[in-house]
Amino acid sequence: MGNRYGGLKYLDGIGPHGETILDYSVYDAIQVGFKRIIFVINPSFEKAFKETISSKYKSVVDVDYVYQDVTDVPEAWRNPKRTALWGSAHALLRGRSLLEGGPFAVINAVNFYQRESFELLYHGLQSLESASYDAFFVGYKLANVLPESGGANRGICQLDDDGYLLHVDELAGVERVGGHPMYKDAGNVWVNLDEQACVSMNMWGFTPRVFDALDRGFDRFVRQHGMDTKQAYILPEFVNEWIDEGARVRHLPTAARWMALVSPDDKSQTLLRMNEMIRKGVYPLRLFAEEQHEM
Repeated sequence: MGNRYGGLKYLDGIGPHGETILDYSVYDAIQVGFKRIIFVINPSFEKAFKETISSKYKSVVDVDYVYQDVTDVPEAWRNPKRTALWGSAHALLRGRSLLEGGPFAVINAVNFYQRESFELLYHGLQSLESASYDAFFVGYKLANVLPESGGANRGICQLDDDGYLLHVDELAGVERVGGHPMYKDAGNVWVNLDEQACVSMNMWGFTPRVFDALDRGFDRFVRQHGMDTKQAYILPEFVNEWIDEGARVRHLPTAARWMALVSPDDKSQTLLRMNEMIRKGVYPLRLFAEEQHEM
């Protein structure tokens, strides 16, 4: 549920035949070689999601589902008044039983990543099991991931000289002010950010080795924050903890431009950009059409 956007962003069409941002992500993933998709969904949205979204993919890719609910933790650790889900790290943990076979990628359903980023993601997974590092992420330039209007949370990444992640700082309300990316610090003072700063948009490559650490991290989170009705365990927070434990996370840079529906004002620009990519032949007029035998 998009609080600023005012509705279910992943159901809102941006393509000429009502295609959603998620549709384009699935299409790009298939184009570069992915063969299976696992959706982590809230059971309350299951019927609408399957009827409106995932039914379109059945003939072109293997689809599975896992479910994330507020009741997924012991009642003794949870405030009975809590209605918010437990966050993106917990969402990944819910898929553990289906992801033990080998390397896998993680994305958000409402981000438009562009195909070159999926290419980096797919090829990065091919060598991950034998790599000297534990995971990787596709990193965007801050200038390429700012919404058309207003602010958005952004994970500003600190990297070492060899391109490994040191820490992700989750900053709220990053936006352009006078043409420059800025955010307000804890003292409500505007702080300038570097347009070339590396940003994580939650496009990760993992192996099943991640799950033992993730299980420990979520257990610790729930014991500490389970009674809070709003705290969530997000992937950047987990990755920071994992790095502190000794994990190595590689940065794969992309020059791609992100798109999303952060606020209603973004939709017109998103539609224009998508129409331009269709005009250039990046995408067909209709995704997953019956007559499309090859992707």
